[in-house]
Amino acid sequence: PLTRVSTAAQSVALGNLDTRINYEEYRHDPDLAPLVENFNDMVQALQQRINRDARFASDVSHELRSPLTTLNAGLQVLDNNRSEMPERAQQALDLLASDVDRFTQLVEDLLEISRFDAGAVRLELDDVALVPMIRNTVGSLSRHEVPVVAEPGTEDLVIACDRRRLARILVNFCNNADKYADGATHISVSLHNPDGDDPLAEPTVRIGVEDAGPGVPPDMREEVFDRFNRGDQGGARGADIGVGLGLALVAEHARIQGGRVWVEDRVDGGSGARFVVELPVLQVRSGEPEEDLSLASPESTGNLTLTGEHRALPPLGTTGAAEDS
Repeated sequence: PLTRVSTAAQSVALGNLDTRINYEEYRHDPDLAPLVENFNDMVQALQQRINRDARFASDVSHELRSPLTTLNAGLQVLDNNRSEMPERAQQALDLLASDVDRFTQLVEDLLEISRFDAGAVRLELDDVALVPMIRNTVGSLSRHEVPVVAEPGTEDLVIACDRRRLARILVNFCNNADKYADGATHISVSLHNPDGDDPLAEPTVRIGVEDAGPGVPPDMREEVFDRFNRGDQGGARGADIGVGLGLALVAEHARIQGGRVWVEDRVDGGSGARFVVELPVLQVRSGEPEEDLSLASPESTGNLTLTGEHRALPPLGTTGAAEDS
Protein backbone atom coordinates (compact mmCIF):
# COMPACT_ATOMS: atom_id res chain seq x y z
CA PRO A 1 0.00 0.00 0.00
CA LEU A 2 2.76 2.47 0.85
CA THR A 3 4.35 1.75 -2.51
CA ARG A 4 1.12 2.80 -4.20
CA VAL A 5 1.06 6.04 -2.20
CA SER A 6 4.69 6.69 -3.10
CA THR A 7 3.98 6.07 -6.79
CA ALA A 8 1.01 8.44 -6.68
CA ALA A 9 3.11 11.12 -5.00
CA GLN A 10 5.77 10.79 -7.70
CA SER A 11 3.08 11.13 -10.36
CA VAL A 12 1.84 14.36 -8.77
CA ALA A 13 5.41 15.66 -8.57
CA LEU A 14 5.69 15.16 -12.35
CA GLY A 15 2.63 17.36 -12.86
CA ASN A 16 -0.11 14.74 -13.15
CA LEU A 17 -2.59 16.52 -10.90
CA ASP A 18 -5.45 14.20 -11.81
CA THR A 19 -3.74 11.44 -9.82
CA ARG A 20 -5.86 10.03 -7.00
CA ILE A 21 -5.73 6.93 -4.78
CA ASN A 22 -8.89 4.83 -4.61
CA TYR A 23 -10.14 5.52 -1.10
CA GLU A 24 -12.60 2.62 -1.14
CA GLU A 25 -9.73 0.14 -1.12
CA TYR A 26 -8.46 1.47 2.21
CA ARG A 27 -11.53 2.83 3.99
CA HIS A 28 -11.52 -0.02 6.54
CA ASP A 29 -7.81 0.32 7.30
CA PRO A 30 -7.49 2.57 10.37
CA ASP A 31 -3.90 3.50 9.52
CA LEU A 32 -4.03 4.01 5.75
CA ALA A 33 -7.55 5.41 5.33
CA PRO A 34 -6.68 8.82 6.85
CA LEU A 35 -3.44 8.93 4.87
CA VAL A 36 -5.21 8.23 1.57
CA GLU A 37 -7.98 10.72 2.34
CA ASN A 38 -5.51 13.46 3.26
CA PHE A 39 -3.43 12.74 0.17
CA ASN A 40 -6.44 13.05 -2.14
CA ASP A 41 -7.59 16.22 -0.39
CA MET A 42 -4.11 17.72 -0.70
CA VAL A 43 -3.88 17.00 -4.44
CA GLN A 44 -7.41 18.34 -4.97
CA ALA A 45 -6.53 21.58 -3.16
CA LEU A 46 -3.30 21.90 -5.14
CA GLN A 47 -5.12 21.39 -8.43
CA GLN A 48 -7.75 23.99 -7.53
CA ARG A 49 -5.07 26.51 -6.54
CA ILE A 50 -3.17 26.04 -9.79
CA ASN A 51 -6.36 26.30 -11.84
CA ARG A 52 -7.35 29.46 -9.97
CA ASP A 53 -3.94 31.03 -10.59
CA ALA A 54 -4.14 30.08 -14.28
CA ARG A 55 -7.58 31.67 -14.60
CA PHE A 56 -6.32 34.79 -12.86
CA ALA A 57 -3.40 35.16 -15.29
CA SER A 58 -5.71 34.60 -18.24
CA ASP A 59 -8.34 37.07 -17.00
CA VAL A 60 -5.79 39.78 -16.23
CA SER A 61 -4.11 39.33 -19.61
CA HIS A 62 -7.41 39.65 -21.44
CA GLU A 63 -8.31 42.78 -19.47
CA LEU A 64 -4.96 44.38 -20.31
CA ARG A 65 -5.32 43.82 -24.03
CA SER A 66 -7.87 46.60 -24.52
CA PRO A 67 -5.89 49.46 -22.91
CA LEU A 68 -2.73 48.24 -24.63
CA THR A 69 -4.51 48.47 -27.98
CA THR A 70 -5.50 52.05 -27.15
CA LEU A 71 -1.94 52.89 -26.10
CA ASN A 72 -0.53 51.47 -29.32
CA ALA A 73 -3.02 53.46 -31.39
CA GLY A 74 -2.07 56.66 -29.57
CA LEU A 75 1.63 55.96 -30.05
CA GLN A 76 1.06 55.45 -33.76
CA VAL A 77 -0.63 58.86 -34.02
CA LEU A 78 2.27 60.50 -32.18
CA ASP A 79 4.83 58.70 -34.32
CA ASN A 80 3.14 59.96 -37.48
CA ASN A 81 3.84 63.50 -36.24
CA ARG A 82 7.29 62.93 -34.77
CA SER A 83 8.91 65.32 -37.26
CA GLU A 84 7.14 68.17 -35.47
CA MET A 85 8.50 67.13 -32.05
CA PRO A 86 11.70 68.31 -30.40
CA GLU A 87 14.48 65.73 -30.09
CA ARG A 88 13.85 64.99 -26.40
CA ALA A 89 10.16 64.33 -27.10
CA GLN A 90 11.13 61.90 -29.87
CA GLN A 91 13.45 60.06 -27.47
CA ALA A 92 10.67 59.85 -24.89
CA LEU A 93 8.29 58.54 -27.55
CA ASP A 94 10.78 55.83 -28.55
CA LEU A 95 11.25 54.79 -24.92
CA LEU A 96 7.50 54.64 -24.36
CA ALA A 97 6.97 52.62 -27.53
CA SER A 98 9.69 50.17 -26.46
CA ASP A 99 8.10 49.65 -23.05
CA VAL A 100 4.62 49.23 -24.52
CA ASP A 101 5.97 46.63 -26.97
CA ARG A 102 7.63 44.82 -24.08
CA PHE A 103 4.45 44.90 -22.02
CA THR A 104 2.38 43.71 -24.99
CA GLN A 105 4.72 40.74 -25.44
CA LEU A 106 4.41 39.94 -21.73
CA VAL A 107 0.61 39.89 -22.00
CA GLU A 108 0.74 37.63 -25.06
CA ASP A 109 3.17 35.28 -23.29
CA LEU A 110 0.93 35.14 -20.22
CA LEU A 111 -2.04 34.25 -22.41
CA GLU A 112 -0.02 31.52 -24.08
CA ILE A 113 1.09 30.12 -20.73
CA SER A 114 -2.48 30.16 -19.41
CA ARG A 115 -3.64 28.20 -22.45
CA PHE A 116 -1.04 25.53 -21.69
CA ASP A 117 -2.15 25.41 -18.05
CA ALA A 118 -5.78 25.06 -19.08
CA GLY A 119 -5.00 22.33 -21.61
CA ALA A 120 -6.54 24.51 -24.31
CA VAL A 121 -3.81 24.08 -26.92
CA ARG A 122 -3.90 22.11 -30.14
CA LEU A 123 -1.00 20.46 -31.89
CA GLU A 124 -1.27 21.03 -35.63
CA LEU A 125 1.16 19.09 -37.78
CA ASP A 126 2.67 20.12 -41.10
CA ASP A 127 5.14 18.40 -43.36
CA VAL A 128 8.12 20.68 -42.79
CA ALA A 129 11.39 20.73 -44.73
CA LEU A 130 13.39 21.21 -41.56
CA VAL A 131 16.64 22.89 -42.59
CA PRO A 132 15.09 25.38 -45.07
CA MET A 133 12.45 26.24 -42.48
CA ILE A 134 15.15 26.93 -39.86
CA ARG A 135 17.11 29.11 -42.30
CA ASN A 136 14.01 31.07 -43.30
CA THR A 137 12.92 31.62 -39.71
CA VAL A 138 16.34 32.75 -38.49
CA GLY A 139 16.86 34.88 -41.60
CA SER A 140 13.58 36.72 -40.99
CA LEU A 141 14.87 38.04 -37.65
CA SER A 142 16.96 40.70 -39.47
CA ARG A 143 20.08 40.09 -37.40
CA HIS A 144 23.60 39.23 -38.46
CA GLU A 145 23.71 36.11 -40.58
CA VAL A 146 23.67 32.97 -38.44
CA PRO A 147 25.04 29.87 -40.21
CA VAL A 148 22.92 26.73 -40.02
CA VAL A 149 25.11 23.63 -39.98
CA ALA A 150 23.14 20.61 -41.17
CA GLU A 151 24.78 17.28 -40.43
CA PRO A 152 24.60 14.48 -43.02
CA GLY A 153 21.10 13.10 -43.39
CA THR A 154 19.31 16.29 -42.34
CA GLU A 155 19.67 18.66 -45.31
CA ASP A 156 16.69 17.13 -47.14
CA LEU A 157 14.85 15.95 -44.03
CA VAL A 158 11.08 16.47 -44.02
CA ILE A 159 9.34 15.83 -40.70
CA ALA A 160 5.85 16.22 -39.29
CA CYS A 161 5.85 18.92 -36.63
CA ASP A 162 3.92 21.99 -35.54
CA ARG A 163 5.45 24.68 -37.74
CA ARG A 164 4.35 27.63 -35.60
CA ARG A 165 5.58 26.13 -32.34
CA LEU A 166 8.94 25.15 -33.80
CA ALA A 167 9.33 28.70 -35.13
CA ARG A 168 8.56 30.10 -31.67
CA ILE A 169 11.23 27.85 -30.17
CA LEU A 170 13.84 29.07 -32.66
CA VAL A 171 12.89 32.74 -32.25
CA ASN A 172 13.00 32.53 -28.45
CA PHE A 173 16.37 30.76 -28.50
CA CYS A 174 17.77 33.49 -30.78
CA ASN A 175 16.19 36.25 -28.67
CA ASN A 176 17.80 34.74 -25.60
CA ALA A 177 21.19 34.74 -27.34
CA ASP A 178 20.68 38.42 -28.22
CA LYS A 179 19.80 39.37 -24.64
CA TYR A 180 22.62 37.62 -22.82
CA ALA A 181 25.29 37.41 -25.52
CA ASP A 182 26.02 39.04 -28.87
CA GLY A 183 23.56 36.82 -30.68
CA ALA A 184 23.73 33.22 -31.82
CA THR A 185 27.01 32.08 -33.34
CA HIS A 186 25.59 29.14 -35.26
CA ILE A 187 22.75 26.63 -35.32
CA SER A 188 23.28 22.89 -35.72
CA VAL A 189 20.84 20.25 -36.91
CA SER A 190 21.48 16.55 -36.27
CA LEU A 191 19.55 13.29 -36.51
CA HIS A 192 19.85 10.75 -33.70
CA ASN A 193 18.79 7.12 -33.88
CA PRO A 194 17.87 5.35 -30.64
CA ASP A 195 20.28 2.93 -29.06
CA GLY A 196 19.31 -0.63 -28.27
CA ASP A 197 16.84 -3.01 -29.85
CA ASP A 198 13.60 -1.33 -28.77
CA PRO A 199 11.33 -1.61 -31.84
CA LEU A 200 9.14 1.22 -30.51
CA ALA A 201 11.99 3.68 -30.07
CA GLU A 202 11.81 6.64 -32.41
CA PRO A 203 14.60 8.61 -34.06
CA THR A 204 14.90 12.21 -32.96
CA VAL A 205 16.15 15.43 -34.48
CA ARG A 206 18.14 17.91 -32.40
CA ILE A 207 18.46 21.61 -33.11
CA GLY A 208 21.15 23.41 -31.13
CA VAL A 209 21.54 27.19 -30.91
CA GLU A 210 24.97 28.28 -29.65
CA ASP A 211 26.13 31.65 -28.39
CA ALA A 212 29.39 33.11 -27.08
CA GLY A 213 27.97 34.70 -23.94
CA PRO A 214 28.72 33.99 -20.28
CA GLY A 215 27.11 30.55 -20.40
CA VAL A 216 24.78 28.94 -17.86
CA PRO A 217 26.20 27.41 -14.65
CA PRO A 218 25.39 23.67 -14.29
CA ASP A 219 23.31 24.26 -11.16
CA MET A 220 21.03 26.69 -13.04
CA ARG A 221 20.47 24.71 -16.23
CA GLU A 222 17.07 23.37 -15.25
CA GLU A 223 15.95 26.61 -13.61
CA VAL A 224 16.39 28.67 -16.79
CA PHE A 225 13.27 27.01 -18.21
CA ASP A 226 11.18 27.96 -15.17
CA ARG A 227 8.65 30.77 -15.48
CA PHE A 228 9.85 34.28 -14.66
CA ASN A 229 13.43 33.08 -14.27
CA ARG A 230 16.01 35.51 -15.65
CA GLY A 231 19.18 34.08 -14.12
CA ASP A 232 21.80 36.45 -12.75
CA GLN A 233 20.37 39.35 -14.78
CA GLY A 234 16.95 39.09 -13.17
CA GLY A 235 17.46 42.31 -11.25
CA ALA A 236 18.81 44.30 -14.18
CA ARG A 237 16.51 46.80 -15.84
CA GLY A 238 16.96 47.27 -19.54
CA ALA A 239 14.90 47.47 -22.67
CA ASP A 240 16.35 44.22 -23.97
CA ILE A 241 15.90 42.13 -20.81
CA GLY A 242 12.69 40.14 -20.79
CA VAL A 243 10.53 38.92 -17.93
CA GLY A 244 11.57 35.28 -18.01
CA LEU A 245 8.77 33.64 -19.97
CA GLY A 246 10.51 33.02 -23.29
CA LEU A 247 12.37 29.84 -22.32
CA ALA A 248 9.40 28.61 -20.28
CA LEU A 249 7.31 28.82 -23.45
CA VAL A 250 10.06 27.03 -25.36
CA ALA A 251 9.80 24.11 -22.92
CA GLU A 252 6.01 24.00 -23.30
CA HIS A 253 6.15 24.15 -27.11
CA ALA A 254 8.62 21.25 -27.11
CA ARG A 255 6.72 19.21 -24.53
CA ILE A 256 3.42 19.31 -26.42
CA GLN A 257 5.22 17.86 -29.45
CA GLY A 258 6.66 15.00 -27.40
CA GLY A 259 10.04 16.68 -27.17
CA ARG A 260 12.25 18.34 -24.62
CA VAL A 261 14.80 21.12 -24.23
CA TRP A 262 18.00 21.58 -22.30
CA VAL A 263 21.08 23.78 -22.11
CA GLU A 264 24.66 22.55 -22.11
CA ASP A 265 28.21 23.68 -22.82
CA ARG A 266 29.21 24.56 -26.35
CA VAL A 267 30.43 21.62 -28.40
CA ASP A 268 33.83 23.25 -28.98
CA GLY A 269 34.29 23.91 -25.27
CA GLY A 270 34.38 27.68 -25.75
CA SER A 271 32.69 30.32 -23.63
CA GLY A 272 28.94 30.37 -24.06
CA ALA A 273 26.00 28.00 -24.05
CA ARG A 274 24.20 25.62 -26.37
CA PHE A 275 20.41 25.52 -26.12
CA VAL A 276 18.98 22.32 -27.61
CA VAL A 277 15.49 21.23 -28.59
CA GLU A 278 14.95 17.56 -29.36
CA LEU A 279 11.82 16.45 -31.21
CA PRO A 280 10.67 12.98 -32.23
CA VAL A 281 10.76 12.39 -35.96
CA LEU A 282 7.11 11.51 -36.48
CA GLN A 283 7.55 11.32 -40.23
CA VAL A 284 10.68 11.18 -42.38
CA ARG A 285 11.08 11.30 -46.11
CA SER A 286 13.16 13.02 -48.77
CA GLY A 287 11.72 15.57 -51.14
CA GLU A 288 9.80 18.82 -51.02
CA PRO A 289 6.83 19.35 -48.70
CA GLU A 290 3.52 20.31 -50.17
CA GLU A 291 3.32 23.47 -48.05
CA ASP A 292 5.30 26.63 -48.71
CA LEU A 293 8.53 26.84 -46.71
CA SER A 294 7.88 30.33 -45.40
CA LEU A 295 6.84 30.81 -41.81
CA ALA A 296 3.10 30.26 -41.69
CA SER A 297 0.65 31.80 -39.28
CA PRO A 298 -1.31 29.57 -36.88
CA GLU A 299 -4.38 29.96 -39.06
CA SER A 300 -2.58 28.87 -42.23
CA THR A 301 -0.81 25.80 -40.87
CA GLY A 302 -1.94 22.29 -41.64
CA ASN A 303 -5.18 20.80 -40.44
CA LEU A 304 -3.88 17.61 -38.81
CA THR A 305 -4.57 17.79 -35.09
CA LEU A 306 -3.33 15.20 -32.59
CA THR A 307 -6.25 14.02 -30.52
CA GLY A 308 -4.78 10.78 -29.13
CA GLU A 309 -1.73 9.95 -27.07
CA HIS A 310 1.72 10.28 -28.55
CA ARG A 311 4.98 9.02 -27.10
CA ALA A 312 6.90 11.65 -25.20
CA LEU A 313 10.62 11.78 -24.73
CA PRO A 314 12.08 11.69 -21.19
CA PRO A 315 11.00 14.55 -18.92
CA LEU A 316 12.57 17.97 -19.10
CA GLY A 317 15.82 18.10 -17.22
CA THR A 318 17.08 14.56 -17.88
CA THR A 319 20.67 14.70 -18.98
CA GLY A 320 21.31 11.41 -20.67
CA ALA A 321 20.54 12.66 -24.15
CA ALA A 322 22.48 15.83 -23.66
CA GLU A 323 25.66 14.06 -22.68
CA ASP A 324 26.11 12.34 -26.02
CA SER A 325 25.41 15.45 -28.11
